[in-house]
Amino acid sequence: LSYFGLSLPIEGNSRAADISGRRSLTSPSRRRNSLKNRRTHHPPTTMKPTTYCPLLILILLSILHKNNAAEYHICGTSYINAEINCRTNPKCFNGEIAVGTPPDDCPDEMPTCFTILSTEELCGGEDIQTGGDEANNNNNNNNGDSPLATTEYATTLANNLLLSIQMRANYNHGIDCAAHKADWSLCYVQTFTLRYTGTQDYTNSNFRIYFSSIHRVLEVASPDFEYGHVVGDLTYIQPTALFQGFKAESEETFPVVFEYWSVQESDKMPRFFVVDSRDDSTAVIPNTDTEDLHDFVIPYTSSMKTEGDNNVPMTAENRYTRNEKLSEGFETDTSTRIIPTPFRVDISETAQSFGIVGVSLINADLLGKLQSGAEELVSTITMKTASDRDHVLILTIGTLPNDIAGTESYTMEITAEGTTITASHEEGLFYGVMSFLGLLDTSSSRSTMPVKEMTIYDKPRFDYRGHQIDSARNFRTKESVMQTIDAMALYKLNNLHFGLSNDEGWRLEIPGMEELTTVGSRRCFDLSEETCILTQLGSGPDASDEPQFYSVADFVEILKYAAARNVKVAPEFNMPGHARAAVVSMEARAKKKRDNSYRLMDPEDETELLTVQFYDRSSIINPCLDSSVRFVVKLVDEVVKMYAEAQLGLDVWQFGGDEAKNILLGAGYSAYDLPKELPFSKSPACIKKMQEDPTISIDTDAANYWALKVNQILAQKGIREMMAWEDGLNGMMKEEFEIAEVTVNFWSTLFWGGTDVLVEASKTGFGVIMANPDYLYFDFPYEVHPEERGYYWGTRENSVAKVFSFAPENLPQNAETSVDRDGNAMDITTPDWPAPVIKGMQGQTWSETVRTEAQHQEMTYPRVLAVAERAWHRGSWELDWTPTQNYHGTTNHVPKDQLATDFKGFNTVLGCREVRKIWQRLGIAYRVPPPGAMIEGGILIANTELPCTRIQYSLDRGMNWSEYFTPVDVGVGKYVSLKSLSADGGLESRVVNVDQEECLSCQGVCESNPLMPFSSPQVCVAGSTLQFPPPVPSKQPTSPPLASVTNTVSDSNEINSLFKNPVGNEFFCGDTFSSVAETCLVSKPCPNGLSGVCTDDNRQNQGCFKVSQCAAEYEAAGATSTEAYNTQQGRCRICGEEQVHSENTVFFEGEEFLCREFDGVFNEGGKGADSPSCTLARELYTDTCCIKSDGSNSAPAPSPTIFDGGEYPTLWIMNTSGAVTKCSLTVALACAMMTSFFLMWF
Repeated sequence: LSYFGLSLPIEGNSRAADISGRRSLTSPSRRRNSLKNRRTHHPPTTMKPTTYCPLLILILLSILHKNNAAEYHICGTSYINAEINCRTNPKCFNGEIAVGTPPDDCPDEMPTCFTILSTEELCGGEDIQTGGDEANNNNNNNNGDSPLATTEYATTLANNLLLSIQMRANYNHGIDCAAHKADWSLCYVQTFTLRYTGTQDYTNSNFRIYFSSIHRVLEVASPDFEYGHVVGDLTYIQPTALFQGFKAESEETFPVVFEYWSVQESDKMPRFFVVDSRDDSTAVIPNTDTEDLHDFVIPYTSSMKTEGDNNVPMTAENRYTRNEKLSEGFETDTSTRIIPTPFRVDISETAQSFGIVGVSLINADLLGKLQSGAEELVSTITMKTASDRDHVLILTIGTLPNDIAGTESYTMEITAEGTTITASHEEGLFYGVMSFLGLLDTSSSRSTMPVKEMTIYDKPRFDYRGHQIDSARNFRTKESVMQTIDAMALYKLNNLHFGLSNDEGWRLEIPGMEELTTVGSRRCFDLSEETCILTQLGSGPDASDEPQFYSVADFVEILKYAAARNVKVAPEFNMPGHARAAVVSMEARAKKKRDNSYRLMDPEDETELLTVQFYDRSSIINPCLDSSVRFVVKLVDEVVKMYAEAQLGLDVWQFGGDEAKNILLGAGYSAYDLPKELPFSKSPACIKKMQEDPTISIDTDAANYWALKVNQILAQKGIREMMAWEDGLNGMMKEEFEIAEVTVNFWSTLFWGGTDVLVEASKTGFGVIMANPDYLYFDFPYEVHPEERGYYWGTRENSVAKVFSFAPENLPQNAETSVDRDGNAMDITTPDWPAPVIKGMQGQTWSETVRTEAQHQEMTYPRVLAVAERAWHRGSWELDWTPTQNYHGTTNHVPKDQLATDFKGFNTVLGCREVRKIWQRLGIAYRVPPPGAMIEGGILIANTELPCTRIQYSLDRGMNWSEYFTPVDVGVGKYVSLKSLSADGGLESRVVNVDQEECLSCQGVCESNPLMPFSSPQVCVAGSTLQFPPPVPSKQPTSPPLASVTNTVSDSNEINSLFKNPVGNEFFCGDTFSSVAETCLVSKPCPNGLSGVCTDDNRQNQGCFKVSQCAAEYEAAGATSTEAYNTQQGRCRICGEEQVHSENTVFFEGEEFLCREFDGVFNEGGKGADSPSCTLARELYTDTCCIKSDGSNSAPAPSPTIFDGGEYPTLWIMNTSGAVTKCSLTVALACAMMTSFFLMWF
């Protein structure tokens, strides 16, 4: 074999073992680095021209050859371990193949490239891929890790794809939505563009692109692609039989039709990923692996949902007008107001103000179990040591006035000598301390904190004042939960509704049912769902490296932490609906352990249904199984133990109960031929149950039946209260339940008949907690703008002002102070029924679109402080429930002047004191609202919704920022960018823009976006009704990615100065490279005809340059224009600036070529030596070889190995001497028999 130049590994070869690389699929970064980290054990050997033909024949014969003893396969010129497959290296071209990278002693820039007819013939065969039974066993037996992949075909494709999504239209799009069986005949259209950046054609079609879609896909309008739905939001597109592959550096653009409408960019979930069926490998498309949605979502140009949508989209101008109304008459003295507002405050005319440094608690032991929590919060807020605490808080137990008497009530007398807090219970003392902390201005600019003498008499409005965390959809860390509990305590919220399970995740360790967390807490791409539940909500194909659940110890720690701050924790385990994580986990247990003890799904049930979030029957616990009952008994027992370990009683159990239904039974689908089966209608277990007891109807009342079953278990375990979402107990009465107390979370919207539903709920005898989506859901946007995060099915905005103005005890009143989901006035008449008794209220931070801690904080704060205000204090402007009273947008029953004054006082304290406190002391990154602005006669005026918030403006697209204090002359017709900042500058709003001259038809920013299809014009970011041209036809030659009217050079031989770097997936922006994820903006302010674009996420570091001037300088030096733009001294250059990468695709004179360093390769892919670009290359690169497709022309080239052959079945090798020898396929086959005889003899 040495004679043939081959060096094959023998059994036990350590270098061969080094490349086995067995591992589970983990993070995208690890996958992307896998090629670099692998090493082949021998580089290809350079041979004499007379010896290479037999070698090639050996390779051809070895395609189906297997070394059974050592489990190696032939891949190119070397054997490799069965677990490593052949890969295409992006640095190889013209059909060449690469296996990994060279050994350590070779530079990474020189991959092991060799030619074997085509990629498909070498690596496409089944025998090459599988690696034998051993490798298959490894895939299926991975001890709970994600499924293994022996090669990563998916990475090769994903790393050469860029995805962009462009919103087209919600209506007037010409699509027959009814023909697509869309709910209420509502659908919208978006354009998907898949840009293939590879320098070779990609012809394989064994892939799918999976993604999360919160709306059902109804059609992919392309002959090349079709779609499929897996479960939940997991959807895919895949090539059809007509797909011819991706041409090199091309794009596929096609419309996609979705159900309903889309007005928020956050509807698009990140982390689209490729799955290749040849090896089941997965890889995220890089520009979608992000939380900056503009990396792949082209900014929406309209926020209109339907033609009847009357919501006012926020622009800088109308935001300024709104802010002006909110801020007029801001209070300047915040020293006497607390959030939440006390019941009564007395301040004498002779009251004095004084400054304090710190606080000491006297008689702190009276706080009992709350002492540690109070002391820790005092220390956190004041940040003072014991020696610095100069003001004393004296705690006493005593009798309170009758009008405020209660467990959580207190009085507080503040004087310069000290403060006395009196309460009848430790809870009252605790809240007295919190109120004193609420008065403190903790601004770091103050040496002392000012306090004024006063007497406070305080009591809560509601006993239940809550906040809900959805940790099931997207996990919140233990530290995040504790941070939330601190904020709740500080603002007197006393109940944490803790969402621990849902379809998308189970988050609490349950001893004895470990699969709930080993499977149910992990999301990954495993179609068997034996190692995880299927990925949802943009989480990508790989399970997180960090645990996504609370251990028993974690949960006990949370319980203790909350109890020390007077916060009760009500765990929610949603059932029977929204339970897929539990159902799938117990199915995995049944398969793995052959244990059906806790199985939650009837394996013989054939019911077809679709839940609200597009799951099948695996989303609903089957209530007819004895194993389902055992599951709940086991669950309750284990959770009770955890509370006992925390020295607490489990008093409240949140049952969930909502949305256990088939949405296809809804009126919007009534005209369509779709599966309209009741849940469990085909379950043998339920059919038998109903036959045994004809009085029950499980298929129509599954949630009700299961609620009673769970209630019986809770009663047996001594739990005194059961909570549920209101629809989970529809049609039931309190008398049906064994448990002492039953409470519902009310979540009907006002415009959908919420008042009538509330009255019906009050008739049941259940306690009612207001959780209204159109006022109290924090996963909804703050304002009507496409860039705001969140769902919007209940309302288009839940601003701080709207949450503050909510009247929980007189629901009809809210029709006068707010609008419905479509921006229209509501007309609500109070039912002729006594006022419903409201037990409390709470805010909800659902997390479908809230993936990170920063997003969670931004969506929750500062809105949750407005909930704390309304739950503790009833405003003077809130009216009593009055039967038959009508409220409308035009009525004037509500004293709006009082409401405005109350909000201005609240908002002043919020902006000037409390958000600083939660940011600087608790570390909570609250949302900084964007500013409003107008330009009148060249004068910029700006304002902010939140007092004491800074404003900055920029006249050069964010390159430089100036502080805004008073109106400033910026000139007429200028483009101005603005942003708001926290007082310390640590937090910023999103950037808004005002008065851009070159985009008169829209109210927003004109951008030239690299995500746009190549031929698309600029887009107006907000408020535009601009019509777009039809998509670019697939597989057509296109201009470079950033080409547009304003940033393409056309004054010198029509040479394009903007080009793509295919290796790094980067784009040239101005005089530097930037990631494709960043938007390049056309820079009008560049002076004297210079062109400029921004180069970073903050749209700063703008680069202005003049290409024609640079060209003139080079021409004066004797260079051609082409040289000036593209090459100089052997490197690709642009406008005289050296590129950051040595290998690039350059477009000029209609040609495309690779430009590389002296010791690299110039190759046109078979265009031939006579082509203009190849001729130019020879002129510029004296040591470069251009090879015709027929191999008849070559030039000296010292490069080690060069292969060419284009699309022809001819194999070419160039050795170090530069000679090229032809070995036709015919000659190669003629040598086969001699070679095979030799091998047999050997």
